Amino acid sequence: MLDCRSCDDTLKKERGHDEKGIIPFFINGEITYRCPLMTVTPLSWEYIKAFSFFEKGCFPNGLAWNKESNKYLQAMILLQNEFGRKEKEKIDARHKTGRNLKAKR
Repeated sequence: MLDCRSCDDTLKKERGHDEKGIIPFFINGEITYRCPLMTVTPLSWEYIKAFSFFEKGCFPNGLAWNKESNKYLQAMILLQNEFGRKEKEKIDARHKTGRNLKAKR
């Protein structure tokens, strides 16, 4: 896991914090030489942080879900779908690996 607070100036330069770095990152099958954290906007980070509260039923204004802004609700739905898709991919990969191991025995 990347965390800007754990990078010193050398790591930030190598990982492409402010400009193209020397360490490649693979994102959705493509190579980039910029830190993936630098491609997420500050507002997006706020939504990502808010998602864990959303899952627990805590809303920003302490209101019911139908009293929250449409933008907030759409962001939470998008994140829920994306995190769910990623989790399904992990589960499918584990099942596939498990089946392959059983088939070889």
